[in-house]
Amino acid sequence: MTEYGLVASGGGYRSFYTAGALVWLKRNDVPVVHITSTSSGNNIVLDYLLWDWEREALPPVLTQTQRLSFRDIFDVLTNFAGLQPALIPNGSHMFTVSKSRCRKSLQLDDARRRDLLAAHLAEVRWDIMTTNLTERRSETFRVNDILASVDDAALDRFMDVFIAGITTIPYFKANKVDGRYYLEGGYIDNTPLRALFEDPGVDEIVAVDFTDYDYHTALERAYNKLSLVMLANSIEMNLLVSDIQWSLPNTSVLSQAILLNQLLEALDRPSVDVAGKTYYRKPLHILQPKNLESMTVSLRDATAQKDYFKLGQEETEQLFASMRE
Repeated sequence: MTEYGLVASGGGYRSFYTAGALVWLKRNDVPVVHITSTSSGNNIVLDYLLWDWEREALPPVLTQTQRLSFRDIFDVLTNFAGLQPALIPNGSHMFTVSKSRCRKSLQLDDARRRDLLAAHLAEVRWDIMTTNLTERRSETFRVNDILASVDDAALDRFMDVFIAGITTIPYFKANKVDGRYYLEGGYIDNTPLRALFEDPGVDEIVAVDFTDYDYHTALERAYNKLSLVMLANSIEMNLLVSDIQWSLPNTSVLSQAILLNQLLEALDRPSVDVAGKTYYRKPLHILQPKNLESMTVSLRDATAQKDYFKLGQEETEQLFASMRE
């Protein structure tokens, strides 16, 4: 049976699309053996690994967002980051992330969820991509090594890495791990494919990519607004700039991955050794939804989380139908 690697890209609440993809894959018994993620993709993967696959219809945090009550939509913020505003704003960041609140809201203090996480990590490898800002490079953390034992000490270390992997500035304060400042991986690589190409246990790769966005129309809309809506327009422009800086680098990342496959195919080789690493030729299937907005909680469309989740299921089903043809 074909075994798959999956890339859970960052993308704010667009990651509910990734949740839809993962749920469809699990419901259809598609074996996913290795997942890489960054930013909000980390939250989706953790929720997936805390899910009781045999007894629950949906992952636990996703279940809350599907009800779409006011409280549940508000809880998306808590569940995604444990956010709290700075007590004394100093202009460097808007929020800090409470590790204890984040850990609790993600249900990592629940003994049953811990057992599920340990059992699922025995079946699935999970890597979190971060940006090591101190050393100006990307850095991947292997969650299976960190959580070799799912106890309080290991979870404390995991939360440092998890929060580093969702940190964006100036919205959040950069997170320190081992004395270095870390941000989410999207600043360098929002679709972390490399570890999957290095894994001989992965036969094919499914990557969720959010770069197909109409930035031209978004800029036209912002530039043509009345000056009287300056504050709202400034917020939208800041979000758009963040989205551009996280998304556009992925165009080259995906191009390099496709080129690697093409080179290996042209050379008629299953793998290549480069700088001490072995990269394997693997079919790459890209899920690329169009024009999904990235805000964690939509101020315009209260059903977006549910819509994105449904779309992720539908487009994953279409992808696999086309692969079988």
